[in-house]
Amino acid sequence: MGYIAKNWREVKNGILSQKFLDRVRPEARLKNKMYDAGKKMESQILRLEQTHTKLKQNYDHIFKKIVECKRNGNNENESRARTYAIELQEIKKAKNKIAEAKLAMEQIKLRLNTVSELGDIVVTLSPCMSLIKGLAPSISTLMPQMHTSMEDLTSMFSDMLTDSSLPQESMTPIYQGNTDTDAILQEAHNVIEGKTRTAMPEPPTTSLQHFSKEKESMI
Repeated sequence: MGYIAKNWREVKNGILSQKFLDRVRPEARLKNKMYDAGKKMESQILRLEQTHTKLKQNYDHIFKKIVECKRNGNNENESRARTYAIELQEIKKAKNKIAEAKLAMEQIKLRLNTVSELGDIVVTLSPCMSLIKGLAPSISTLMPQMHTSMEDLTSMFSDMLTDSSLPQESMTPIYQGNTDTDAILQEAHNVIEGKTRTAMPEPPTTSLQHFSKEKESMI
C-alpha cells in the first residue's frame, strides 16, 4: 500500500505540475513575444524619428529660401516663393503624419511595457492591434521602405492575439475606431498641433492663395 500511495502522490504531483506549466508557459510565450514586438517597435520609432528630423531640416531650409525670395521682391523671386510655398505645404503634411505615427507607436509601446497580467495582455492587445493596422498603410505610403517591417509587426500582434486565446470574433481584421485607439490618435494629434503652432513658422499663405486664384482663373 505504501508503494501504491507513493506512486499516486508522484503521479498526482506530476499532473498538478503539468497543469501549472500549461498555465504559465502561454503567458511566458506571450511576454517573450511582447518583448520582441517592443524591440521591433523601437526600431520603427527610431526610423520615423530620423525621417521626421530630415523633413524638419528640409522644411527649415526651404522656408529660408522663401524668406530670401520675398526679401528680393521682384517678379521672378515672387514666383519662386510661391513654388517653394506649395512644396513646403506637402513637406509639412508628411512631417506631421510621421510625427503622429511616431507618437502613436510610442503610446502602444508604453502600454505593452506596463502590462503584467495575462488578463491585461488580452485587453491591451486588441486596441493595439487595431491601431497598428490603422497606421501601417499611411506609414507604408510615406515610407515604402518600412512596408515589410510594418507587415511583420502586424503579424507579431496577430500571433500574440492568437496565443492569448482571444476569441476569433474579437480580433480586429481592419482598423476600426474605438475609445482606446481614438484616444491614442487624438492625444498624438493634440501634441502635434500644439508643438507645430508654437515651434513651426507658417509658410507665406498670401502668396499661396494668390497662386491658387491664378491657377483657378487659368482653368
